[in-house]
Amino acid sequence: MRALLTVPAMRISEIFPFLSLAMAMALSACGKQGDDVPKPEPAGTTMESAQQAQAAALPPGIDWFAGDADAAFAAGKSSGKPIFLYWGAEWCPPCAQIKATIFNRREFQERSRLFVPLYLDGDTPSAQRLGEQFGVIGYPTMILFRPDGTEITRLPGGVDVERYTNILDVALADARPVAEILAQATRGETISANDWRLLAYYSWGTDNGRVLAEDQRVVAFKTLFDACPASLRADCARLYFEYLGAAALASDRTGQSALSTAERTDAQEQLLDLLDEPAVQDANIQNLLYGAEPVVGLLSVEQSAERSELIAAWASALTRLQALDGNDALSSAEQLNLVRARLVLARLQTPDDELPAELLDEARSAIARIDASTTDPYERQTAMNAATNLYWEAGLDAEARAMLQAELARSKSPYYFMLSLAEFAERAGRESEALDWLARAYEDAHGPATRFQWGYSYLMGLLQMAPDDTRTIERVGLEVIGELDDSPDAFYQRTRLRLESLNDKLLEWGQDGEREKVIDALRARAGQICLHLPEADKGRKSCEQFLNPGGTTGRGA
Repeated sequence: MRALLTVPAMRISEIFPFLSLAMAMALSACGKQGDDVPKPEPAGTTMESAQQAQAAALPPGIDWFAGDADAAFAAGKSSGKPIFLYWGAEWCPPCAQIKATIFNRREFQERSRLFVPLYLDGDTPSAQRLGEQFGVIGYPTMILFRPDGTEITRLPGGVDVERYTNILDVALADARPVAEILAQATRGETISANDWRLLAYYSWGTDNGRVLAEDQRVVAFKTLFDACPASLRADCARLYFEYLGAAALASDRTGQSALSTAERTDAQEQLLDLLDEPAVQDANIQNLLYGAEPVVGLLSVEQSAERSELIAAWASALTRLQALDGNDALSSAEQLNLVRARLVLARLQTPDDELPAELLDEARSAIARIDASTTDPYERQTAMNAATNLYWEAGLDAEARAMLQAELARSKSPYYFMLSLAEFAERAGRESEALDWLARAYEDAHGPATRFQWGYSYLMGLLQMAPDDTRTIERVGLEVIGELDDSPDAFYQRTRLRLESLNDKLLEWGQDGEREKVIDALRARAGQICLHLPEADKGRKSCEQFLNPGGTTGRGA
């Protein structure tokens, strides 16, 4: 989950982004900072039992802490052990990737005895409140804390287990907070090789402004890369990709390039050199798989010599990675995302032309191979999501729908893939079918935060595709808001952000007679829920602002 990852402009994708890694990055940028350790709940509460049930569903081999977050931090302090926090969700494909490639490996399981491993599922009671206190939004987020509760680092997804455990070893041994290291490095002070590694492999996409504010990233990442020792060039190339990604995001937001002409020229030359280095490629697999569109778009214009050169260099790097397949260097999902990256490059090269038939055949063949050979449920969740994204990029909608409908019977979280079916139906103009899939996905979803998130998607779909169906919008709106009842921790983090976004959309929609009546009914229902919350609770303020003009408008997730 890096700043490079962006989602193509889609309609339902804007409600619930299709590329889950990108979604996690996008949501993480909306996090609210907070340094307090969460307040405890009594032992034996629903929180504890729910956490135990969720942990039992994870791959065996890790002794996940059985109590709540406060008890885990107390255990770390008394034992002198660091605390490893994993924040995830059952349905989340990137979380499944972590379970299939990190948590099930002996290397990680052995190290888990050195810290207190705490699993926090987004649907456990108090999870969203705790998420706000820890400053986590995107699934998955993995944080290592000192025994005293000081945050050391946020660990990256999308790296192989060897790199992951190496960085974990560094963090466990040195226990230097990345915030402290960054401050030293940006002042021009000397830091160690291990410090540079922690900066390079920090999960900047889940930082949420706790270490580095978004508006400081372009300058900071470039400064760090320039200061990094030559002996660590491959690792520090990750910081250069962060620089390019931050510049691409800044350019998208302002409509003007964040880089000067001279800076773009320098970046083109630097990137061409980096793309040609095997060690850089190996350290930046996820950046190569997801970064082409924003970076090439940042550094070149259509049908230019610069664009052709960048595309050729990027394609060459992908070809080398593809050749490593036989060594199990790439996961199933990465193999599919590599083919998708090749399709993206083809579109960047000739945006008005049809995709080459041989590339489409390669996509079909890769999906069929992964579909037939992937049986592990965690690996399959992320692989089938990658297959869906590949089909989408290839424009092979009918084949995607057939695969997804077959997957519904196999997946432990079929409601996740129902949103993808809605996506394809909406793209084909079958809006009634799209809404049916959104409704079914909401009906099948489980877990308080998940049900609200899926209900939000359905309601936003209705507002967009059936805005005149006031009766259904009112019925679904009341049901979705009702998901927050009897849940004192509901008005925090991911749920709060979606509530703010829903607030904006409903106020924009409800500006005539019949629609105003719907808004009144939804506002009244929310008001009933607010009365159940303690007056001093921060969540009550978020609740009371819902559908009150001027309350949260403009702050949607």
